[in-house]
Amino acid sequence: MAGTPKATTPSRESALTFRKVTEDNWRAVANLSLKDGQVGNLAPNVWSLCEVAYSEDAWVRAIYADETLVGMLMMAIWDPDEAYYIWRFMIDGRFQNLGYGRRGVEFAIAHIRQHNPKAKQLGVMSTPPEGKTSANPLKTVRPENSPYKFYEKLGFRKTAPPDEDGEIMMTIDL
Repeated sequence: MAGTPKATTPSRESALTFRKVTEDNWRAVANLSLKDGQVGNLAPNVWSLCEVAYSEDAWVRAIYADETLVGMLMMAIWDPDEAYYIWRFMIDGRFQNLGYGRRGVEFAIAHIRQHNPKAKQLGVMSTPPEGKTSANPLKTVRPENSPYKFYEKLGFRKTAPPDEDGEIMMTIDL
């Protein structure tokens, strides 16, 4: 059909946009998925979308590479002059290793700096670099599937011991 944009496969050069989750795209956002070994790092997106509906401090965006949905970013704004927190962040397993994760975190930092230059820190919870074991096999994470080193490369540093779920708080100064 004339005038219809040609579908393209996202690439490392694709433009990333961060769009509101709406009635038109929420199901697709809910159906994004991680690689099998990464599942223990993150609650399912459908759960995150439920939390957004009932949390005053939640902010969520669908991540698109060109016109293809590739991920989701959810932040919590606890004290706008102090701390922001990446509550949930994921790039669908099919679109990992294309630089979208790094660019997504860079977007979060730039967004905070633009909208609240007084903010001092951005935090994120991560599975430890050695992974974690759980009685629930779906929550077990092997070291190679931990996002810890990813966040560390971006400048985040461990700022608290593991919590009751075995997760580590990491922060970066803004």
